[in-house]
Amino acid sequence: MQQKKVLIAPLDWGLGHATRCIPVITAFIELGYHVTIATEGAHEIILREAFPGLTFLRLKGYGIRYSKKAAGFTFKMIVQIPRILYNIFREFWWLSKTNRHQQFDLIVSDNRLGFFHFKIPSVFITHQLNLQTPYSWSTRCLQWMQYTWFKLFYAMVWVPDMEGDQNLSGILGNPILKPSVPVWYMNCLSRLKAYATGPVDGQQPTDLFLGIVSGPEPQRSIFQEILWVEGNGLQQPFKLIAGTAGQPNNQAVSAFGSIVPHLGGPDLVKAIENAKYIISRGGYTSLMELIPLNKPLILVPTPGQTEQEYLAKRWQEKGWAIAYDQSAFHLEKALKEAANFKYQPIPFKSFTKEALEATLKQVNL
Repeated sequence: MQQKKVLIAPLDWGLGHATRCIPVITAFIELGYHVTIATEGAHEIILREAFPGLTFLRLKGYGIRYSKKAAGFTFKMIVQIPRILYNIFREFWWLSKTNRHQQFDLIVSDNRLGFFHFKIPSVFITHQLNLQTPYSWSTRCLQWMQYTWFKLFYAMVWVPDMEGDQNLSGILGNPILKPSVPVWYMNCLSRLKAYATGPVDGQQPTDLFLGIVSGPEPQRSIFQEILWVEGNGLQQPFKLIAGTAGQPNNQAVSAFGSIVPHLGGPDLVKAIENAKYIISRGGYTSLMELIPLNKPLILVPTPGQTEQEYLAKRWQEKGWAIAYDQSAFHLEKALKEAANFKYQPIPFKSFTKEALEATLKQVNL
């Protein structure tokens, strides 16, 4: 029997789209599929590190940038709409051309809107079935546009969350109104779960906190600078992971802290287990990955990014994390309040290859 061929492409809007593909790719390989990955830059570095033996095709990203202030976020995104639309159509034609030579059996897009094929089953991975905007009318309009577009991915929409009340994403991934195309709730995607070992008996974390910095510029650099300056001011050991796999020069060492551009899965888990608190932007994939490691979370959402702001508020209300607006964030105060915060257990049901296999049968694969 001929081996089925799968092509997977993550969006370049934050490293989480690449990292959450890792357990999905692993499951495809274990099920006997031939997997090809389309990406570039930091995402390619991360995925090549995880899968050195796979075939990689160079596919340009969208190159989205954020504003320096939250007030300018919406305007900054609006002026980039022509670029986004261009990249959507470019990746669609890239896939059509590439498939003439490769002949794939399944297309899997993690949030790349143009990555589908009219003659091949195409799947769209997203945790946002209800994208949040500053206004209710625009949120409804955007959902209608999104659901209409989903019909182009006629195979399925895959949502990395649990369905029902015990979910992580709230109304983002579990809205009342669902798309007309089939939806599969994959449960949680966490590449770090496999590397978690837990602390050795009696061993205490040596770092006060681990800052996990990510996302588009310039906000990524702004957040890194805040944590670096204020972290050194505390005069206690700490570490920052800059989320810049493609920029090896982004590193530093001081008397108390260090900055590393990137850590692979096993080393990242060691750094997390070695820290008392985790400070993160709170992107959805980062949250999923951190749950199995059971560390107190401090979230500082990217200014103007409504998804992260919604998740930070929801997770604080649930007692899963403590959250701050970046404009009001002060590291010393946040750490003191986290020490007294009553953290609650976070629900977690893991994605499995068996569930993937059963789902693929629905699209005759």
